[in-house]
Parts: sequence; C-alpha cells; structure tokens
Amino acid sequence: MLNSHARRLKTTIAEELDAVRKWRGDAVGTSNVLWDRMDPRQITLLDQTIRPYLPASYPRLPRDAQVSDIAEGSAMPPGAHLVYFPSSANEFELSTDGYLADEAPPKPFEQRVWAGGLIEFNTANPLRVGDLTSQTKRVEDVTIKERAGADPLVLVKLALRMNNSRGACVTEYRDLAYMKPIDLGRKIVKHNRQPDFIHKMTPSEILLFRYSALSWNSHRIHYDSVYARQVENHPGLLVHGPLTCTLLLQFLHANMPDKMTLRSFDYRAISPMYCQQELHLNGRWLQPTQQDQDRSAANGARRCELWATNNEGGIAMKGIATLVPLA
Repeated sequence: MLNSHARRLKTTIAEELDAVRKWRGDAVGTSNVLWDRMDPRQITLLDQTIRPYLPASYPRLPRDAQVSDIAEGSAMPPGAHLVYFPSSANEFELSTDGYLADEAPPKPFEQRVWAGGLIEFNTANPLRVGDLTSQTKRVEDVTIKERAGADPLVLVKLALRMNNSRGACVTEYRDLAYMKPIDLGRKIVKHNRQPDFIHKMTPSEILLFRYSALSWNSHRIHYDSVYARQVENHPGLLVHGPLTCTLLLQFLHANMPDKMTLRSFDYRAISPMYCQQELHLNGRWLQPTQQDQDRSAANGARRCELWATNNEGGIAMKGIATLVPLA
C-alpha cells in the first residue's frame, strides 16, 4: 500500500504530465516563418570560427576580391544554415536557461538537450551564399517517454523547411529532449569500429562564444560557466549540439570523395562534450549491404559513419551521412 508521500508524488507527476499533454495540444501544428539572406559576411565569420579546428584539407570557398568575404553564389557548406534565421524573441521572451520558450514544455521540464535529427539537402538546388531564403518551422510532435526508475522525458520534434527562389533546398528534422533538472552525468559508450579518417581538436571558450553569437544561441550552458556548473550540474561549458554536427559535416567535407556531394545526415547525440577537453572527429566508409548495392547501382550513393568522441573515448554524437554523385 502506498504511503502518503508516495501518493503525493504520484499525484504530482500525474498533474505535471497532464500539463504537458495540454501544452502538446496547443503546440503541435504551430508554425512560424522566418526570412534571411545567406549573408556572405555571416558564412565568412563561421568559416573563420571553425577552420582553425579542421584538417588542412578542408576546402576553401572562393572569395570576393573587393571585401574578401566568401563570394555570393558559392554553395553553402553543409550545416551552415544553422547560423542563419535568428529568432525574433527578445531576452524577456526566452526561458530562464536563455533558450527559446516557444519550443519548451511547461515546468518542471526545464532542462533541455539537443538530442539529434535528420538534415536532408536538395542536391539539385543547393543553398547558395546570397540567397534570400525562407524557413518554416513547425512543431511536428510532442511525446512523453516514461522511464523506469527515473522521471519522464518530454520529446519535441521540429520540422524546418528552407526554400530559396528556386524552391526547396534544405529540410531538417530536429529532436529536443526536456527533463526535470538533474545531474546529467556522462555515460561512456565506446565505439568498437576503427575510423578510416580521424582528427583531434580541443574546443575553447572563444570557439563556443563565437558559435553562440553566430547562431544567436543564448542557451547559458554554452557561455555561462557558473550557470552550467551550479544550476545544471555540468563540470564546465558544453559544446553545442549543432556545433558538433557542423564540425562532423565539415570534417566529412574535408575527406569528401571526388565528384560526390552530401544528400543527408541522420544523427543522434549520445553524451555531452565540454570546453577545453580534447575530442576526436571520426569517419568510416560503410560497406554496402545487398539492398544498398542494388540501390547504389541506380544512384551511385555511398554511406559514411561519422562520430565524435569525448576525452574519455565515449561517443558524444554519431550519425550516418549519405553521399551521391554531383549532377
């Protein structure tokens, strides 16, 4: 028989989940549209921010001879769209952690992590520097994940569809996980595969600050070390999920086979990485299955497994990139 404390706890959890379900009814299906020009200076600043951390083989984009920015008309590097389309929310419209409130469920599910996603690139219509582009963001789904011996998670799935004057160019499905404030810790999941190519780097406070500024990301865990340590119980500043995703994609770009281009990247975040701790970027070409061989025979596709490991050798993020021949 449940004691009074256990009954109160069960009632509280039920009330919290009822509030989430009500919010879900209001949130799912809502959307907004942002417009942005793929400004040459913005992509140039992103290049200046991440290039020092990438292999020497990372390709250089053509520059405008007069102002030295990356030239208009150049194809945008994969993942670069993540530093465009800044939110119009002012400071007092944000959540207490500094992130967007319109994507967050009601309290007490306040602690947020970027859980992964899928990015699809229209290889027939790549996003180009200078393009005037719309982004339609829609809340696709909200689900409650019950966990044995732990509080539930609230999973929010967003769909972001980008269109330039020529039509659809990038589609992104983004997964966010919200939970009650806890000590996340870090689970160490080792990879038993050997990479075909690898690169070491150590993210700095300046790298995290610059990426936060470029992506208009005011989530405090990336720049406010007191908040990260004392409120969310991390040992230091966290490396952004989208930054890790971007670094993996640029790492692939530096090792891209001739006459191939990226069609999609399906990835998951596994555990956090922290500032001033060495991390490894890894890539491995996958051997095609028979089904893949049949499919690849028609379109020439190849798949590459990408993963980032933290200073303890645990997987922080992993995903599968699909490449196709250039048209």
